[in-house]
Amino acid sequence: MRKLNNPFIITGYHSPAYFCDRDKELRWLADQIKNERNVVLYSWRRMGKTALIRHFFQRIKNELKIEGVFVDLLGTTSITDANKKIASAIISQLGDLKRGIGQRLIKLMGAVGATLGVDPLSGMPVISFGLNTNQKSVSDSLEAISTFLVDHKKPIVVCIDEFQQIVNYPEGNAEATFRTWAQNYPLIRFIFSGSHREMMISMFNETSRPFYKSAQILQLNELPADQYIKFIIKHFKKAGKKINPENIESIFNWTRLQTYYVQLVCNKLFGKSDDITVEVLDEVYKEIILQEAPLYSSYQQLLTTLQWKLLLALARDEEIENPYSQQFINRHQLGAASSVRRALEMLKEKEFVIHYQQKYFIHDTLLMRWLQQL
Repeated sequence: MRKLNNPFIITGYHSPAYFCDRDKELRWLADQIKNERNVVLYSWRRMGKTALIRHFFQRIKNELKIEGVFVDLLGTTSITDANKKIASAIISQLGDLKRGIGQRLIKLMGAVGATLGVDPLSGMPVISFGLNTNQKSVSDSLEAISTFLVDHKKPIVVCIDEFQQIVNYPEGNAEATFRTWAQNYPLIRFIFSGSHREMMISMFNETSRPFYKSAQILQLNELPADQYIKFIIKHFKKAGKKINPENIESIFNWTRLQTYYVQLVCNKLFGKSDDITVEVLDEVYKEIILQEAPLYSSYQQLLTTLQWKLLLALARDEEIENPYSQQFINRHQLGAASSVRRALEMLKEKEFVIHYQQKYFIHDTLLMRWLQQL
């Protein structure tokens, strides 16, 4: 694997050399998998959840001889979509399509309705599926997938990312279907990963839900600041570049330690200058906000006037314990408390705003910084 020109990755996962810390979480995950427990892992978006899972899979492959399969359900709208995503991930990640396919894989592909073709542009193998949407075909497909995984030479861990998507499927029985699947095949370990905290917690903690108390739960929080400082300084120093701890503290404050945005700022700084000054840092902040401005400005068209005013108010205060207080409402001229309550519920539903540790705040830090400039 080639050495990267810029060590601060903002897309995907490369290797352990470019991964910062998370030793505590990695040890915890390894303990659950070694002791045959399924896992729920959730965090807010842009906290490095996917990179952690990719890094964990590489570690257990080397140290425990366990293989991991990663499935992303983002964008799926039905249990049929999910089934295709799972089957495609199993086939592409566990089957060496470049060298040809064996009898076990041929049997699996037949059972899930998959065919193998070639992309005319790239020449790479492409997996496609038929149009059958019958519910029984989904159950049969999941059973065939499980048989294939159980018969695999090495133990398997399947991570289903953005798992909260299944709550919105029109079939209505997606949770029960996946719970039955996980329960019927105890030799397969599952990591159910998601970025909607409240939804993931309710799925696995409410007594009336199929997944109630069926997995061990871990919330992924911010990286430890002291470890992140060391990581950043190390990579700048290795490249003959200078960045001081004070500037890194500024980055942490500006990004609120959201992993993706810390990586983005450091990536741009690394490529811009060999000596990071306050002026260079401010230039990068402005550049990042400017490049996202067209997207963020379009949000105003998606919201009512009050929702937009409330979003601006939350950005200016950064976080608020009681958005229904007369002091907050009067300071930002928001009108009646009942209207503010309805507007806030809609902003929460659309995931613009989150409520965590008794405080309300805008989840997307960069959106908050852009709003503060208006």
